[in-house]
Amino acid sequence: MNTVSKTKVVIILIFLIIFSTLFGQENAGRKYFFRSLLIPGWGELSQKNSSGYILLTSELLFWSTRYYFLEEADLKDKASFNYAVKFAHIDPNTDYSNEYFFHLKRYDSSGYETGGYNAYIVELAKNLYPDDLEAQTAYINANAYPAEYFWQWDDDDKQHEFAILQKRITQYNDYAKTFVGAIIVNHLISAINSLRINSKLKRLQAGIEFNSNMDPLISIKYSF
Repeated sequence: MNTVSKTKVVIILIFLIIFSTLFGQENAGRKYFFRSLLIPGWGELSQKNSSGYILLTSELLFWSTRYYFLEEADLKDKASFNYAVKFAHIDPNTDYSNEYFFHLKRYDSSGYETGGYNAYIVELAKNLYPDDLEAQTAYINANAYPAEYFWQWDDDDKQHEFAILQKRITQYNDYAKTFVGAIIVNHLISAINSLRINSKLKRLQAGIEFNSNMDPLISIKYSF
């Protein structure tokens, strides 16, 4: 049995212990479990256990951090749009898709000149349909940007700065998603901890940590 398989077996055994203990508890024990599952720390505090303050504080911290990253993503989104209006000369009154902004950061313009997105579409149409002028024209008409989606960057530095702003938006949104995971894990840890306080699971320890990619990880240890 390899290491991954052994890990899965251990995790399954731990959760079987948790749920067998849960349904072997009196109503009060189950009540504390589900309280902490709903609001981290509630079940512990109901049992006058101070660990509830730590888990409740963690919950507030995770939600606050998620809100911060979402706000930063929104600010960067507005900043990048205004930047493109000023230096790529897009229409501020047009509703653009995420795909449009992706193309905006990659191509010098929307036009048919060298470095333009529409020029790329023309070349792609020729490669896809080398002997079919009608098919080329249809492809270009279906994929090229019309005049109302015009853009033209003032210079490469401005385009590069825009790309950085767009990257920040993605990063902040990814961080916000990470903390959704952390919130879910915190609920699980609190529920397990609440059950552990006055049950057979006193030898069970659960915690949360982040890896180098900011992914939340739940660590569960059980002393047999």
